[in-house]
Parts: sequence; C-alpha cells; structure tokens
Amino acid sequence: MIQIAVKTISGLTRGLRVIEAVAAHQPIGLTALSRLLDVDKSAMQRTLATLHEAQWIHPVGEAPPRWELSTRCVVVAGQVYNGSSLAARAQPVMTRLRDTTGETVHLAVTEDEHMIVLGVVEGTHMVRTGLKIGQVHVPEASAAGRVIHAYLSQEERVNSSGQPDLLLGEEEYREIRGRGWAASAEAVQQGSTSLAAAILDASGSPLAAIVISGPAMRLTEEHFTQYGELLREAADQLGGSR
Repeated sequence: MIQIAVKTISGLTRGLRVIEAVAAHQPIGLTALSRLLDVDKSAMQRTLATLHEAQWIHPVGEAPPRWELSTRCVVVAGQVYNGSSLAARAQPVMTRLRDTTGETVHLAVTEDEHMIVLGVVEGTHMVRTGLKIGQVHVPEASAAGRVIHAYLSQEERVNSSGQPDLLLGEEEYREIRGRGWAASAEAVQQGSTSLAAAILDASGSPLAAIVISGPAMRLTEEHFTQYGELLREAADQLGGSR
C-alpha cells in the first residue's frame, strides 16, 4: 500500500467506515452501528445525518430508523467498473467463456488483503453461482487468490494476506504456475467450485484473475483441465505473455 505523508480527516474516515458497515449489515440502526464501530451515539448520529444529507444512505422503517445504502453507491460503483480499461476489455472475453461453459464468469482484482469482484457475466443455468460487482472475499482459499499468489514471492504473499496460515506451500504454487490455473471449493460461496487463471502484465506480475464458478455438483474435476485451459487462454489474451 502506498503511504501518503499527510494528516487524514478523522470525520471522513468515520463516514467511510459507516458506509462499509451499513453495506455489510443493512438495514442497521444507530445503536447497532455505534456498538459495531465503537463510536459514541452522538458522533454516530452526526455521521448518519451527514451521509443522509449527502444522499449516500436513506432511512427505512418507523422511528427510530434503520439505515440502508442509497442508489448513489450503485452509481459510483458503476463508474469504477466503466473506468477500468481491463474490465471493459474483459467483458466480451468473459461473455464468450460463459457462452462456452454455461457457468458464471467473473473478473477479480486484489486490493489490500481482499479480492474484489470487478465484473460479472452470469451463467445460463437455472442453478448457478450468483456474484455481484464489488463483492469482497479473502484470497487465501479462493481460486482467484491462489492463482494471483502463485506469481508473487513468499514475502509478497504474506504481506498481502489477512490469513497467512491459509496460504499454500511453494510446491503447490509452482504447480499452479506450471498449468496456468488454480481451483478451489466453497471458498467464495457454499456449494460452489471455482477455477481461475491470472492475467499478467508484460513483466509477469499479476493484474487480476478471470474466474469460472458453478455448483460443485456440476463443476466437477472432470471439467477442470478443459475449463482451466479456456481460462488460461482468456487470461493470455487479456494480459502480456507468460
């Protein structure tokens, strides 16, 4: 993470933490938010009033109200997605993968100690993996995180990991690099299996992961090699040479 040597604004930091907490627990009330973030009620009430006035949150139910995110958050999230050249280039590639496999395909990037879903093309099956843009999960046990970690040094893996005890061994990462894709079961959603390939830049550093996911009962090991190769080819198309 880049360190910026300037003084931060504590009120703004608290407001952003409140937005994140509302997103994770909505609808949620004043008392619960104060307890969750360890902020006194008067300060929390001022923060909620400010966010409401700025149209980031809105109240639901009778007094005392509980709070939900407003559609402004959706608009901003969409601008992040539209502003990503990689996400834009990946969209038709993900669509072709979805059409070939019938399964949900998504693009994931790392941010601090998390994997964040940047783009999604939903599968065509009635029963499918459901993901949303902006969804966050831990990288250590996910296919996306494993394939990204395969192209990092051990020091980089530990520094970017929130749960380093879940990291794989070096031999396993070497195998992932050798075949070009990783697999995981139930890391992002219960009952689902995921396969992922890393999108690399020209120097071989990972930029993102492209992922196929589906119900474990359908996305079985007999599909791994075929779908893994499709993912590797898609990742090569979007990134630099391996």
